[in-house]
Amino acid sequence: MSRGATVFLLTLIWWLLPREGTAQLIELDDLPDVPDAATVAPSEPGVAPTVQQHGNRGVAGSDAGPTTQPIMLPLRPTRPQISTDRVSYRIQGQFETAEFALILPSVPGGATLAMASQSSIDVLPERSEIGVSVNGTFIGTLVPDNFDAARTDRLQVPDGVLRTGRNLVTLEVRHVHRVFCGPDAAFSVWTDILLSGSGVEVMPNELGTDPLGFLSAVAAELGRGRAVTIRTSGREFPIADAAPVIARVGDIFDGLPPDIDFAQYYTAVDGPAQLARVTVLPSGRTDPDLPQFRRGGDGAIVLLANAGRYADTGALLLGALPRGADKAETPRLEPGAPQSLEELGAPQIEGRGRYINKAVSFRLPRNWLLLASQRAELLLDYWFDSDLPEGSLLLVKVNGTTVRLLPLDEAASADRALDTLRIPFPANTLRPGVNQLSFEALVPGDPPDEACVPRSSPIFRVDGTTQLHVPPSPAMSMPDIHRVFENIRPEGIGMSDAAQGTLSLGILPQLAAIYATGDSGDRDETANHARLTVGVPSDLTSMTGDVVGGNNSRLREVLLTRVSEKTEAVDPWERVNEGRWWRVFHDLDRARELPARLREWFVAIWQGPESSLETWLQGQAAEAMLIQPDTNAPQDVWLIVRPNVDPRPVVAALALLHGQYGGPNGQVSLFSSDAGWTSWHSSSRPLRLHEPLTLANARAVVGNYVTITPGRYVLPLLSLALFSSVIAMGIMLLSRRRRE
Repeated sequence: MSRGATVFLLTLIWWLLPREGTAQLIELDDLPDVPDAATVAPSEPGVAPTVQQHGNRGVAGSDAGPTTQPIMLPLRPTRPQISTDRVSYRIQGQFETAEFALILPSVPGGATLAMASQSSIDVLPERSEIGVSVNGTFIGTLVPDNFDAARTDRLQVPDGVLRTGRNLVTLEVRHVHRVFCGPDAAFSVWTDILLSGSGVEVMPNELGTDPLGFLSAVAAELGRGRAVTIRTSGREFPIADAAPVIARVGDIFDGLPPDIDFAQYYTAVDGPAQLARVTVLPSGRTDPDLPQFRRGGDGAIVLLANAGRYADTGALLLGALPRGADKAETPRLEPGAPQSLEELGAPQIEGRGRYINKAVSFRLPRNWLLLASQRAELLLDYWFDSDLPEGSLLLVKVNGTTVRLLPLDEAASADRALDTLRIPFPANTLRPGVNQLSFEALVPGDPPDEACVPRSSPIFRVDGTTQLHVPPSPAMSMPDIHRVFENIRPEGIGMSDAAQGTLSLGILPQLAAIYATGDSGDRDETANHARLTVGVPSDLTSMTGDVVGGNNSRLREVLLTRVSEKTEAVDPWERVNEGRWWRVFHDLDRARELPARLREWFVAIWQGPESSLETWLQGQAAEAMLIQPDTNAPQDVWLIVRPNVDPRPVVAALALLHGQYGGPNGQVSLFSSDAGWTSWHSSSRPLRLHEPLTLANARAVVGNYVTITPGRYVLPLLSLALFSSVIAMGIMLLSRRRRE
């Protein structure tokens, strides 16, 4: 044997030897027409590995083979959180509700629901509790007293409560701070639910080689914080074709779309054996019996599928477990007539705790647009409790803008029916699509340095008779990222060549799962052309359009660098008179800034209130960026992700805000895990009128144009007024001379 061959064999044997603390498998699924498929695994530490035929269900002496230990079928949150933590879910606040999905392959008898949790040390356990319900049936109460580490509590589930397939577990949480009482204390109390240790345990043989057994095993794999593996023949796997089907299957799990890893058939796996995976036959090879389920050599339930026939696979899984109950569509508010909160899906709003933020979402027509000084109106019917501490406030907000501040400490108005309160507010605080009316209450502690006194009645109540009136508008629109996201479908999501070589391909079906379903009744004519392309910073260099302009390198720097903003201390007394105009004449620093400020003022008059992109990007840093490069091609949007950043918070942020107020909008939107999405709007975005110009709509149409680009209309009007004044003065002087 040659020296080179000897070195190769020794290297191969060393590579196959088990590492300390883990077992390694080279797994090969039992593919049709592939003879001698085998599973290679070590038998004992320090002993050369043996080859066992694929028909064996277990691997002797290996921790990676099938186990006889119970498997936890975990809870899965129905609402995603922006976090890189895959295995825990945080419930924060004084009065909160959280919902979880639980997928079961069959109805277990005498089932026990395990709840693994850890709470903040600030929680007072004697006055705090977590109520647990399953499919609407209350099954018990937990005390949040696990402070130093996560511990498991168990609740017996009555027979007949659980059902095959999807179950809904609801947690009603009440936290009381042990030391303080007030709005700030509400942010210090929380309970983390450890997903991998919460759920119902079943034996491995209860997970059958059928669709429901496979989906239950996938849910268990996700609960362990591991991705679902899809094995393919290599790079030629058509991810763009498969993503829509993968997305619709992933959508049935609710919440955050599942993490997906793509691997080749021959794959070395460290750690515990997989519970489920998907294997796709290469292109050109089909089997009429596929898709089907088989048991892998490591005990995993393997879904075998044909490349190119993804619809058959999707139908098989969706038939066994249809996606969860369709989320209620955001109610639509018709402009021009008052509409009650009850008609918008909020028959009554009650606020409990010391910091309260209750919101009502509603949708305006996608071509509704008012940018000028028109007024909308809220007719508020509300009530608040008596004996509230001095300084208690209720803030009424529209899309995050406070439109009225109401005191809750007035004894004469407390605990009695109040007259309807008329609250006018600017209509330009609203936008086409989803909007949000919110009620935010701040109630000080009484006293603030002791645990809150229990209060049975709510702090405030907003009745469903409250009405919201939004004036009508001409059918107009402007390019915006959120308009594209309302139209996007899985088929319109792709990746650039540079991104495919840098990012995980799993991000593509994850994004597609977010937009797998949606209301198509209010889509516009560009819906079939809406595209979202995932890219990396290098893709910015080749972008063109009026938004990008010459800012390609600056946009790239935002994603590739971290900027630490240094704030200088400001003397409070200096701010008392800083707005006085005469300060300019004896403050040299302000005098030097005067020309630049005047220039900015004139630019704002000409271009509108929005700053330039270059100015807005100063001091910015982001982990991801959404950009609409060209407002003349508004259907194209790019998601640029920094290569060395975990994309899960980005995906979670998009999933959390899909169809909700507060998501990315404008032409450029930057994402950071701390601040979420911050958006910039171009002052040169074109307005489009979707109806004939008439005398009835002319005023609103002109108002929209003048508001977005005031200089182009105000300056000509001022020039016309000046010219008219000169002519009038000339006529007056001539007529006066004639009389003389």
